Amino acid sequence: MKKACQRIFACVLITPFLACFAPIVSGYPTPVDSESSSPAITSSLPVSLSGYTQILFSGRKDSADTFSVRRARLSMGASIIKNLHFKLQVDFTRSPALLDAMAEVNIIRGINFRLGQFLVPFSLENNTSAGQLLTINRSQVVEKLAPGRDTGTAGRDIGAVVYGSYSSVHYSIGLVNGTGANKKDDNDHKDLAVRITFNPIEGFSFGFSIYNGRRFDTAAAMDLKRNRYGFELTWLRAPFYLQAEYIMAEDHTAEKSGWYLLGAADLIKKKYQLVLRLDYLNDNHNIPGNSATTFTAGTNWFLSGKSKAQANVEFHRVENGPDYNAFLLQLQVGF
Repeated sequence: MKKACQRIFACVLITPFLACFAPIVSGYPTPVDSESSSPAITSSLPVSLSGYTQILFSGRKDSADTFSVRRARLSMGASIIKNLHFKLQVDFTRSPALLDAMAEVNIIRGINFRLGQFLVPFSLENNTSAGQLLTINRSQVVEKLAPGRDTGTAGRDIGAVVYGSYSSVHYSIGLVNGTGANKKDDNDHKDLAVRITFNPIEGFSFGFSIYNGRRFDTAAAMDLKRNRYGFELTWLRAPFYLQAEYIMAEDHTAEKSGWYLLGAADLIKKKYQLVLRLDYLNDNHNIPGNSATTFTAGTNWFLSGKSKAQANVEFHRVENGPDYNAFLLQLQVGF
């Protein structure tokens, strides 16, 4: 493991020089639903296709170093008529493989309707495509508390959403089952999900998310509270980028919360990037010593389009222990 770390750090040191030969592409996520961004390939018919795969190397002192295919996603979209669109997305490394299956209708300017399976409108990072993340892993607070990720279904759920924008305000308001992707509802309660962001000046945005839900508890034979509240902000002033979120959660009697602060800087404009992130999670305030903090340092080398190479070192500090460090290398190839 020590030798592997030394080799990877050596690679990180020479990456800025190699990056000089990389094409210029944008490295920052946009504060919108980037999973629904325009695909890269379009045929003569109104059908488009895009996809990417991620190959990951991970190493920890207390576990075996390993290579893995983390994601292999293919997305297809089409315009049936002028105001009616649909999208399908699958991941061949997951079970179930179906991620997105939705239809979208433009009702009038600024008002759109989405029906099917999609990313729950809650949290900026939750609605950022895995292919556009600036770190290899998402923050632990989003992975553990964001609706659709706390159920282990990649941030997805089934339902209906009204979304759009007016001036500098962007909104998404909808109802979902609350049980996650590819699952029927297990109660009569439909969960409310709301995300609203404001962009008062160029390069700066802030917003909030609300999730009001219920989950059926088999042992108690009743519906239990499952609420989430989130706050977010982004600031971009090239070559610097700042992103932060705070999430509070109520699961029956358990109170949870967490946050992250991420900063990035382009060392070589839109080619080679340094990233730092600090994130914190308390998974149950009612239990002493239940918090964890993770510090991530990384680099991004943007190759072309959706293709990039990433190197991350994670330092995990767990209040009740044990602490550990992780070493990650990821190659993403996309079109």
